[in-house]
Amino acid sequence: MFKALRALCAAALLSCLIGFAGEAVANDHGGGGVSDIVSLEAITTNLASKSGKESRFIQLVIALKLHDPQAAAAITAYMPQIRHDILMVLSSHTGESLQVTAGRETLVDEIRDAVNSVIGAPARTDKKGKRIAAEGPVKQVFFTSFIIQ
Repeated sequence: MFKALRALCAAALLSCLIGFAGEAVANDHGGGGVSDIVSLEAITTNLASKSGKESRFIQLVIALKLHDPQAAAAITAYMPQIRHDILMVLSSHTGESLQVTAGRETLVDEIRDAVNSVIGAPARTDKKGKRIAAEGPVKQVFFTSFIIQ
């Protein structure tokens, strides 16, 4: 009986966590289950500045596409660390570098690696010097809003 009560409490806590920090969306397949997309709250921070130039700011809303919808719980549980790591990645870029598509594509890869490093295995370099991406639940990163000022 105690194990069943404990499992029920864990399930209730998990469902509260999913609804709190990450927005798990119902799927469109009629099952009413959890989607493989998690939306993060807006992130606003200052970008790196070139010497002598004014500081620029970025506001960004990100959606994460997951390999497994059940990974949304892990994303939610580590949300403070994930947001911190994304802020660190953003602050290493200049506004100029993010004005071009290639810069934004690099940012997508860096954010995916940052989140996957928190939950899965970090990015690494093989013996030949080739970079191997982090392994984890995040398959794709989408910018649903991207503003640089």
